[in-house]
Amino acid sequence: MEMKQAVEDSIELTEVEKAAKSHFSRIIAEGSSKPCDVGSPADLEFQLPAWFDEEKFKRGQKYFRDNRFGMMLSNMCGLISLLSDPKGLNLLHNTGKSSTPETARKRYISTTLHMLSWYEIDLTPGSKSWLSLQRVRKMHLSASNSSSKTEVGCINQMEVSFTTFGFMGYALIRPHLLGIRSDNDADREAFVHFWAVMGSMLGVEDQYNMCLPDLAVVEMICRIFLRYVFLPLIQFESPLFKQMVNAIMDGLSEFNPVMSYGSMLCFMRRVAGVPGYQYNVDLEKEIICRPIFSANELSEMRKSFVHNAYYEWMDNILVDGRINLYEVRPIAESCSVDAQSLDGGSVTGSYRAISENETNKLRDIASSLLGLKNTEELVKITITEGDWSSHLNDSKINLLSGKDLRLFKVNCRLIEMNKSWIGNYINETMLSLMLYRMRKALEK
Repeated sequence: MEMKQAVEDSIELTEVEKAAKSHFSRIIAEGSSKPCDVGSPADLEFQLPAWFDEEKFKRGQKYFRDNRFGMMLSNMCGLISLLSDPKGLNLLHNTGKSSTPETARKRYISTTLHMLSWYEIDLTPGSKSWLSLQRVRKMHLSASNSSSKTEVGCINQMEVSFTTFGFMGYALIRPHLLGIRSDNDADREAFVHFWAVMGSMLGVEDQYNMCLPDLAVVEMICRIFLRYVFLPLIQFESPLFKQMVNAIMDGLSEFNPVMSYGSMLCFMRRVAGVPGYQYNVDLEKEIICRPIFSANELSEMRKSFVHNAYYEWMDNILVDGRINLYEVRPIAESCSVDAQSLDGGSVTGSYRAISENETNKLRDIASSLLGLKNTEELVKITITEGDWSSHLNDSKINLLSGKDLRLFKVNCRLIEMNKSWIGNYINETMLSLMLYRMRKALEK
C-alpha cells in the first residue's frame, strides 16, 4: 500500500499536463470560493480585456459560422451537461424562468439569439453583441445576489468556468462526433481566444479563465474537466434534472422535432464518451485523460466542495482518481439470511458480511440526488485505464424506447451528413429556418 501511494504521489507529467493541472487546480481550489461579480448590476465595469486580439477574435467568429450546425449541437450537449451540476441546476430553477416548457421556450430562444449575436457582430462599445453581453452579465449578477440570500449561494468563478466548458469544451475536444472541421489549429486557437474574451466580458478573472493558456493546454484543461467533473456528473439524473431538461425539449420541440429527453441525453453521453454509448464511433478516438493528480492532491481538492451547498455529496463522486460508472438497477429479489438459517443448514454457499459504512454513502447519494424508489439501487462499477476500452460499446443505446432510438439515430445521421458539402448545406438550411422561426416567436 505504501509503495502504491508513493507511485501515485510522484506522477510524471508533460509540460502541457503540468500547466493544465495547475490552472484546473486553481479554478477548483480558489475559484469555488471567489464570487464572479459582486455589488449592484448598475455598477459593473464593462471593457475589453487588455489581451484582446481583434483579428483572432473575428477568426474565431468565422470558425463558428463555418461549423454552425455542429456548434449548435455542441451547445445543446453542453447545456444538458451543465444542468447535471446540482448547484447550477438549483440556481436556474430558483429563477422560475426555465422550469416549465413555456418558460424554458422563452429563456432558451433568448439565450440562443444572444449567443448568435456574439458570434455574428463585431464586439465594439454600443454594438448589439456588446449590449447583449452587458445585459447577460447584469442578469447573472442579479440572479447571484438573489441566490446568495439562500442556501444555494452566489455564482462563483469555478461555476462560470464550468459554463465556459459547456459552450466550447465538446466542440474543442470531441469535434469528430459533432461534424465540426478541426484540421486547422489556427482556427481552433482563434475559437479558444473568442471564448477567453467571452469569459472575461462575463466576469471571469484572468487567473480562472480556462481559455487563456495555449491551445494545447486549453485542450488538456477540457479533458481534465471531462474526466474529473462531467464524466461522473452526466451519469446522474435527478428528478429536478429530468424536469428541467424535459422542459427544454418540450419547449423547443416546435422548432426542432428530432429532440426528446431520452434521445438527446443519449446523444450527449455519446459525445462525452461515457462507456456504453459508443454507437457508430471510431473507438481509437475514444480515449480518456490519464490520471494527473495524486491521491493527496485529490483529497485536498475535494475539500473545496464539502462546505458548499449542493456540493456536499460530490466528494464521493467528483474529482476522483478512479473511473466510476454508475447505473440504477432494480433490487434483485433475495431471501433474508440470518444466523439461525445458516446454522440450520437451510442456506448453503459462501458469504461476505457487508459493512454498513461500505454502502451508506452511496445510498445517501442515491436518495438525496436521484430520489430512488425502495425497489431501486445505485450500483457503482470502478474501472482502470487498462479496462477502459473493454467497456466501450453501444449497450446503453438498446435501452432507449422505439421513438427515442429513432430520434437518436437521426441526429447521428445528420452529423455524418454534415461532413459532406451537400449534407452540410441541407443541415444549415434547416438550421436557418429553425432560427428564423425562433426570432419570429420571440417577437410575438
